[in-house]
Amino acid sequence: MKPFILGTPRRVDAAFRSTGELYRIVGHNCGNLAFMHAVDAHLGGDLPTVRWSDPIDAINGRGDVAVLPAANQLSARFDFGKAVARLKETTAPLVVIGLGAQSDIGWTHPKLSERTVDWLRWLATRAATDAPHIGVRGAFSLAVLGELGVGGHAAVVGCPSHFINPSPTLGADIASRLRPPQRVAVVAGHQGWRHLRRLEASFGELVTRTNGSYIGQAAFDMMKLARGQARSMDETTLRQCRDYVRPDMALSSFIDWSIRHGDIFFDVQNWLEHYRRFDFVIGTRIHGTILGLQAGVPSVCIAHDSRTLELCQTLKVPYVLAQDVKNGIELDDLISYFKFDADAFDRNRRALCRAYVAFLKSNRLRPAKWLVELGQYSEAAALPAEAPPRTEARPPIEAEAAL
Repeated sequence: MKPFILGTPRRVDAAFRSTGELYRIVGHNCGNLAFMHAVDAHLGGDLPTVRWSDPIDAINGRGDVAVLPAANQLSARFDFGKAVARLKETTAPLVVIGLGAQSDIGWTHPKLSERTVDWLRWLATRAATDAPHIGVRGAFSLAVLGELGVGGHAAVVGCPSHFINPSPTLGADIASRLRPPQRVAVVAGHQGWRHLRRLEASFGELVTRTNGSYIGQAAFDMMKLARGQARSMDETTLRQCRDYVRPDMALSSFIDWSIRHGDIFFDVQNWLEHYRRFDFVIGTRIHGTILGLQAGVPSVCIAHDSRTLELCQTLKVPYVLAQDVKNGIELDDLISYFKFDADAFDRNRRALCRAYVAFLKSNRLRPAKWLVELGQYSEAAALPAEAPPRTEARPPIEAEAAL
């Protein structure tokens, strides 16, 4: 079947666009680019992409099956409203990848709006085959769908962003780079998360001490800050950001700090390349952390809700609960929070990849050859063959004389 992506672009030419326009294009979070990029690569690359808001005729004419890279839409704060009515006019079967539930850290099932439930039940009717066609992030998300009576249409596939790097021994690659961090990249939080303000302030200190990077992934004001636009922000908002990140600084100094350390990315390849300059990645954003690992850099996610915790546990991403570090993290403590079993990470990643490939194939999608090979990798087959035993007919090699 000829697939097309129904979602946001996998990259954006950003230089001449306003932050407001970019914020809208990426779906309010640059992390969305990670799984859009991944799904496109997994299905061969350069797939046609249409947005939910595009004319129905444009969507219906794009291909045989619509692939929907999903996010944390199973959330009380999502209400699909008009989008549900519009999508019901589409004709192509749908395959959903990476759908997740968002709730508190205690795994309370979210109370979804009636229109979101209607959307999910409609999705269940839009399969191309009899196989599950809704790929979810983990067991919690699957249980939420099960409670709504659509769990039989879903399967756990993790997150496609976990399979960007083609190395079957990525965990070993990451472990080989572990050392006392000299430079740290932080994926910025949200200045409205006041319960995490001490933690975020400690991240700001880490960035300052290590000449690090403060990456704006989501929240409009954090994206402006990371783009070097602090001087154009209204003073009240700027003070809120300052009080969250570097409360000890004068406002003018904080503006200079944001220009020196702020970074933002609208292309995943550039984001990955940027990470290679750093020894450690940490933050409250799950996709910013996953990309750190995909770049081969030791990374830790601060899990603060079910969405981040579920993906960390499903993918074996190193994490620490926000409640355990709410008063902040010191530079010397970073390695102690990196609890990582490279072999377990690699085995789990390959097993998830096999499940993901099987999911794609069962929905008449053709996964890229390298993705199939990632899941099929065998450690035994990769070992070098044993040297043949030496025979008596072969004389031993004499030591060379010293020069």
